[in-house]
Amino acid sequence: MRVITFFFLLLFVCTACTPPEPEPLTDYPNSHLLLEATELRNLLASDDIFLIDAREEVSDSIIPASVHFAAVSELTDPDHPVASFLIGPDVFQEKMRAIGLNNDSRVVIYDEGNSLASARLFYALDYYGFSNASVLNGGIAGWLDAGYSVQNMHHTKEPGSFRFEIQEAKSCDITYVMEAANDPNKIIFDARSAEEFSGEEVRAERGGHIPNAVNLEWRNVLQPEGIPYFLPAQEIQDLYTSLGITPDKEVIPHCHTNVRGSHAYFTLRLMGYDSVRPYEGSWAEYGNAEGAIIQ
Repeated sequence: MRVITFFFLLLFVCTACTPPEPEPLTDYPNSHLLLEATELRNLLASDDIFLIDAREEVSDSIIPASVHFAAVSELTDPDHPVASFLIGPDVFQEKMRAIGLNNDSRVVIYDEGNSLASARLFYALDYYGFSNASVLNGGIAGWLDAGYSVQNMHHTKEPGSFRFEIQEAKSCDITYVMEAANDPNKIIFDARSAEEFSGEEVRAERGGHIPNAVNLEWRNVLQPEGIPYFLPAQEIQDLYTSLGITPDKEVIPHCHTNVRGSHAYFTLRLMGYDSVRPYEGSWAEYGNAEGAIIQ
């Protein structure tokens, strides 16, 4: 009798100590950062939305009321020694004012569909202290897929009054990355292709990757066929978890010039990761740095 009692007591203790299985994600933890075309259409009809077309070239098909800002090229500092490095705060502030941005604006960004340009601008806004921006899922391709109309003229606004406030915790330099590579509480997240990661494809003085980095190409969180909508939340989380990219760690995304790294940054923010510190210099700096340890 005592043996049976002990068995049930042990079973109870073990059951009580076993953490419950997490509920499957049915939506993104920060779902407000990613809008569907229908949501944008409803917002345009009822709210004062600052809509930005972030594509490099504006064709004769843009979403009505869009302001054009070629995010990737406009955000590149032509005088910085590291290729495609983000422009400084004063220049960024000037450019945002020129397109009409205010600190209290409600921003929605779109591009051709893969969210690369949108995410680059999203990251720049976040880093310079503007936290009220969202990305249109599937970009203009998703808008057209929903059957909504486009026009052939982009919108212009009066100059804005945006003021930057640098968020130091949302960026890091090469020294920080070198130290983080051996820190178990930090994850170096390489968003480049597998070929770049392995060193098979070399785009700098040297190829390879930062020690202990994990590799998940930026596009792997998007639908592989058709319009590149983001994968369902649980699928993205499963990808992250399989690589040890968990919310309890500080995550340092990067790529070659931090454009793809900005896409990883946006996705991590969408998935509710609070401690994300992109490495702006990325491989364009690290792969050319004398003395940098490479795997």
